[in-house]
Amino acid sequence: MITPSPEVVGDEVSCPSIIEIPSTKEPLSENALLGPFRKIIKITGLDCSLIARAEFNPSLRIKSILTRIVALVVVAIVFFRMAIYSKAEGACLSLAWAEGNMFQFMALQTIVCALCLFGWTKNSFISKHLGRLEKVRSLRIKENIEMDNYSNTHRKAFIWSGFYIAAIMSHAIMSSIAQKILIANKTVIAPLYIAMVFINLLSCFIVAICLIYYFLVNLSLSREIRYFNTELEDAKQGRRLQISGVLSDFCHRQAELIRVVRETNESLQSYATVAPLFAFNSLINAVFIASGFSSSLPPVVFGVLLFDLFAVIGLTFFTLRPASNVQYDLAQTARILMDSEEFEGSQDVEVFKAYQVMINRSLKHTAHIRVVGAIPIYPTSAHFAFLLIPNLGNILAIVRKVLVEQGIQI
Repeated sequence: MITPSPEVVGDEVSCPSIIEIPSTKEPLSENALLGPFRKIIKITGLDCSLIARAEFNPSLRIKSILTRIVALVVVAIVFFRMAIYSKAEGACLSLAWAEGNMFQFMALQTIVCALCLFGWTKNSFISKHLGRLEKVRSLRIKENIEMDNYSNTHRKAFIWSGFYIAAIMSHAIMSSIAQKILIANKTVIAPLYIAMVFINLLSCFIVAICLIYYFLVNLSLSREIRYFNTELEDAKQGRRLQISGVLSDFCHRQAELIRVVRETNESLQSYATVAPLFAFNSLINAVFIASGFSSSLPPVVFGVLLFDLFAVIGLTFFTLRPASNVQYDLAQTARILMDSEEFEGSQDVEVFKAYQVMINRSLKHTAHIRVVGAIPIYPTSAHFAFLLIPNLGNILAIVRKVLVEQGIQI
């Protein structure tokens, strides 16, 4: 065995390196990404991860069958809730009409959330996503442990979910006290309005957990893309992008990132393709109630309905914002490169080619989600929707006021 001399060893250690090899600690686990929500999902009865494990462990077959039955019962319950709300009656532009519409669309969104949780857990979506994400994490120049810490996000998710559940349940309890399923609706039999309180509670957990899963997966993508952009910006500031191989490494890493986004969106679009449609319809009716009935309702009732409005706003916001953030971060790569002047006089054909490929890929990729297969979720389209669509509720309130002033009974 040949032992190198101390001088040789010293020269090797002090030799500068263009790219620092990342010392990745441990892979990002489901517990780290989902936190306590990985266990809270069991409350919904839609945690079908046991079905996925049963494919490799025949001893879990009986338990997986029972898990599937429970999940299907839960799905049937949320369909029953939708059927009950669809029977809410009310004259056009009346409070009963608006309240019924709002909760019908929220019930439709609950069905979507239930089916998504069923499918995501059954098909091990989270673990597959983390496996794909780990390949991109291994391409980092430097490791960033703080970026992989989601505990602060988990605390914020608890606060939002608590607010959402409190808003919907305050409405359900007030309706139940009045022996109704909705505040402005007719009285119903006792078993129904009592059962609806518990069904609404279950539905709240389903929507909250689904939205948190959706948000955390998108956040993991956004963080990885932002860190890529940060390292690209650092390389640009250090004028290292012209060094042979550096920009090619970034180009390969960008391609992997977009591939991960595209493959992840194939599962996320089961929620985001239709959920914004239901969320905005609920929001229109919630705004109409807040604008058109503020002076004709008792303060307590109006306060509860206003609480519902804030809950629907949050629901709509967190349905669109995570996906639009991912698209913004992907486009940010092109902005960083276009602001760089070092490529204008580049004589290296390979470097300039990689520069063009990265810009084109950043601006022309197809890794996005389309609402009902038509409207892509981008920051611009999301902001435009938030500016325009809620105001349709105000227009309905104006129309109602004009009709009432003309003596038309509503």
